[in-house]
Amino acid sequence: MNVGKIKVLSEDVICRIAAGEVVERPASVVKELIENSIDADSTRIEVEIKDGGQKLIEIADNGEGMNRQDAVLAFTPHATSKISSDEDLESVVSLGFRGEALPTIASVSRVTLVTRHESEETGTRIQIDGGHIAGVESASFPCGSRIQIKNLFYNVPARRKFLKSVQAEMAQISDVVCHYMMGYPEIAFNFTKSNVKIAATSGSGNLTDAILSVYGPEVTRNLIPLKEPARLTGTGVSIRGFISPPNQARPSSRYMTTMVNRRYVKTKLLTQAINKALGAFFPKGRYPVLILDLRVPPSMIDVNVHPQKTEIRFKDERWAFATIWETIQESLSGLRMVSTPGRQNQQPAYAAGDLMDFAENESKATAPIPIRRDLPANVSIFPSVGKPEVQPGITENRIYELKDFNSERFGPPSQQNRSAGFEPVKTLQQPKILAQLKQSYLLGEDTDGLFIVDQHAAHERILFDQLTSTYKETSIASQPLLFPIALNLLPSERMVIKDQVGELKKLGFTIIQEEDGQFYATAVPVQDGSQSESIQNVLSQILEGWESRSLAEIKTDLLKIMACKGAVKAGDPLDESEWNSLLEQLLKTENPFTCPHGRPIVIRLTTRQIEAGFLRT
Repeated sequence: MNVGKIKVLSEDVICRIAAGEVVERPASVVKELIENSIDADSTRIEVEIKDGGQKLIEIADNGEGMNRQDAVLAFTPHATSKISSDEDLESVVSLGFRGEALPTIASVSRVTLVTRHESEETGTRIQIDGGHIAGVESASFPCGSRIQIKNLFYNVPARRKFLKSVQAEMAQISDVVCHYMMGYPEIAFNFTKSNVKIAATSGSGNLTDAILSVYGPEVTRNLIPLKEPARLTGTGVSIRGFISPPNQARPSSRYMTTMVNRRYVKTKLLTQAINKALGAFFPKGRYPVLILDLRVPPSMIDVNVHPQKTEIRFKDERWAFATIWETIQESLSGLRMVSTPGRQNQQPAYAAGDLMDFAENESKATAPIPIRRDLPANVSIFPSVGKPEVQPGITENRIYELKDFNSERFGPPSQQNRSAGFEPVKTLQQPKILAQLKQSYLLGEDTDGLFIVDQHAAHERILFDQLTSTYKETSIASQPLLFPIALNLLPSERMVIKDQVGELKKLGFTIIQEEDGQFYATAVPVQDGSQSESIQNVLSQILEGWESRSLAEIKTDLLKIMACKGAVKAGDPLDESEWNSLLEQLLKTENPFTCPHGRPIVIRLTTRQIEAGFLRT
């Protein structure tokens, strides 16, 4: 008789497989444990992390705690107090409900839980190693719980091998904690790394206080309240939150917090609706600071989609998409630029008529920038400004006004057939520039026909190659600022700066932290061009994904930014000598037909195409 191949896996293996879905990385553990503390009606939650969560994750709360029987049972797979039947899945109101988190976490780590319910005089301490209970004993402890996760993935070396750097894992954890800080402003959070405070909220219940703790006063004071669509009145649905204006765009979507029924989610439908609405106001690749809190009847959503519970489904997806889109549209529509005394050092706000120009021509300038062969050595890419006045909180003295206008005309330019009819240019034979079109493009001819040069992309390539050659083996030159510039940073960005002070100096940045915890830039990289992005936006781009990139890669990205900001802009008039100088320098670069960001510099309309257009062939 042949022996069958199929075997029933052991409980240990089953738990470790399940852990792969629930416990993807240390941040997943932090999320699950914070949600347990929230479900326990805690008003104070403390989060302590060491070595990016690989050495220690400790979550302590003052919630209702557990008695001894429940504490032991909590580490049994699919044991939960949140639901009792399949009908309960139709109206889940708690964050946890699957009964998977604690047993799967315990199966791949060493866990110590100390907890006490008010019904018991003493608490309970439980120790678990790799899913096996090593001890249960009485312990003196106040009402609430404290759980320590040590040596995560110690018994799954293959999983531990795939963890990213300590900094990368810490950044992910920081983002998770900050999302819940803003999602639950009535809970006092204290977030520390190796007993050093990273961020903390007061638990006042005021959302702006929580936002202030995460993003700082400069971001918080300029946030715009989300406008709930009038049609939602009386439906049991509500939307609350804030969004930053387009002139304070960020280079990453990590600044967006989306909550549905107070659950932090990353649902594709919501992301698409938000991005669709943002496309009318923000340039491609730029995002707002967004805190969006959507409340709906539990029966309208399905939260039992994935073990991590960050994905949900709506029963009416078209309604959900339209509601989110309309909220963003109404909140941002009608912004216009208003000059306000005492705000000269801040970026300008919007006029309704200026929104299209910003969305389509972010880099447009008004003054010409001469084309030079040599790089200046003493001009900063950042304006020198003084320390801003710190006024925490969102004030009524708004620098934005709202008025109705047709937002449809502010849609993003169509990408379809943008380059239809043009051929990629790989070589130019005896090229000659004939004229400048729209003060943005250079029209020329060569032996193959007509070609068009994007003057900004061409100069960007020239400057990038020069910068790369200049700083190939050296640190980027730095220029001290007359007045330090206050920085608005995420907790994860603050951690990177603290750990990478020396590396940032190699990139031309000198950043200090004052006794009050505020970070200031005192020196920045040197580059030509006064019409530059603020240091805040440049730093955000440099710090984004720092943990998973090499210094050489980050340096290259910074040089791209410097080249872009120093290059001649669309709208700058050039004379004939500058045309020729630009083309001559471009053709000497290693890659004259593609800008540092991968976009084409030169496109062509061949003689054959022109003749076909006149019906000559």
